[in-house]
Amino acid sequence: MSGGDETVDVAVVGARVAGAALGTLLARRGLRVAVLDQAAAPRFTLSSNIIQADALAFLHRLGVLERLRAAGAGTMSHVDMRLEDFRCRVPFPQRPGDRGGAACLRREVLDPVLAQEAAASGARVRLGAKAVGLLEEDGRVTGVRVAHGGSEHRLRARLVVGADGRASSVAAWCGARRYHVLPGRRSYYWTYFEGADPGPEPTFVFHRWGDQHLLGGPADNGLYIVGVSPRREERDAFHRDLEGGVRAHARSCEPIAAALAGARRATRIFGIRRFHGYFREAAGPGWVLLGDSGHFKDPAGGRGIGDAFHQAERLAPAVAAALEGSDAEVDRATAAFGRWRDRHYAEYYGLAADLGMDGPIAAVVPRVVARLHARGRTDEVLDLLSHRASVLRVLSPARVLAATGGLLARPAPPGRRLTALTGLGALAATEVRRRRAMARPVHSTGQPPHPTDPVQPEPAQPEPVQPDSSEAELSR
Repeated sequence: MSGGDETVDVAVVGARVAGAALGTLLARRGLRVAVLDQAAAPRFTLSSNIIQADALAFLHRLGVLERLRAAGAGTMSHVDMRLEDFRCRVPFPQRPGDRGGAACLRREVLDPVLAQEAAASGARVRLGAKAVGLLEEDGRVTGVRVAHGGSEHRLRARLVVGADGRASSVAAWCGARRYHVLPGRRSYYWTYFEGADPGPEPTFVFHRWGDQHLLGGPADNGLYIVGVSPRREERDAFHRDLEGGVRAHARSCEPIAAALAGARRATRIFGIRRFHGYFREAAGPGWVLLGDSGHFKDPAGGRGIGDAFHQAERLAPAVAAALEGSDAEVDRATAAFGRWRDRHYAEYYGLAADLGMDGPIAAVVPRVVARLHARGRTDEVLDLLSHRASVLRVLSPARVLAATGGLLARPAPPGRRLTALTGLGALAATEVRRRRAMARPVHSTGQPPHPTDPVQPEPAQPEPVQPDSSEAELSR
């Protein structure tokens, strides 16, 4: 970007998964698009790095999946899932157009490919270009002030897109308020090992029982991701000894411990603590928010990347069509996008919060999943991971009531039956409360606290992780 003003149809602030994907889709529709990012090159950012089947299919449609495979990406075909005392190992469901069940792609592998594709599609990708403010005329956002190459420039645009993450500057400048704010109940840590043995079938491990929450699976370039979530009472001790904490938690999960036997940690240990989930006002005159800028949920579901792609694919055609008309049409299109976003993600927002709660999951939920598995319908549950199934359809009132009846009919101490009934009541009350909150948003001001990123300064080589002999026997 040289001196003076520049004019485009759309200015996208942020060249990560949301911004680069949107820039590609808009440029391919013939629009003049500028994609800005203050980083000189895409690098590490806080992310679970997990993507599901729908995101892999999107990358295939975008035309970059083979390039990612050449950069070391692989896919996982199976899932080893545990919810309390239920456990199963099954193939991921596949639909026409799918290219795998899940994958773990570090952002330093994924993001550069997406930025390159945006540039190859005709977007003006400006790395090392920092948005420092907005241009406004008569109450409408008309562009971005950009610091680049030692000087400041004005980038005029009919629409400015904030795709700059949780601490979005665009959201702050536009005064976008948060609502449905939920404090995170857990903290999450993850790292990568080399020399792991994932077995003959690449498998994503997702185990959630009691206060334990672990994930694992093969990642790009022969690495193996391990993610853990310490119990509330051990958080301080865990943070003081990340190495020991990760090793102890990994040891408690048989498939992860088996994969790591003989493996060595290859990267730092990263984490997210003291975060909030939220929705932000999605749009206003001349602006719209995309990805984590507008909505962030508990990382337990690992849906940040998939949601960014999903939103970009929804927003791009609406914006392209609206830009053929007046500014009022553009604003109506972005407002409609915001309403769709809130409707679509409301139930998944609640699901992520439930997965990220302290303590065990309500007993009736694993019971519903076990009954579906017995009937050969586990795909319905796994489709929740890709947001391809409705939470309220999988965990329908009829299924929840039937599962509760089954729990009450089983010989058990009276206290267990009371727990089942209490859990059912809590589920119902929580669902009513969430529906009311979505219907009557309560806005808050200010920015949410930026998640803490604890990092081990040196990737020390720990002892191989061995299975814990106390691993409980699980029903299948």
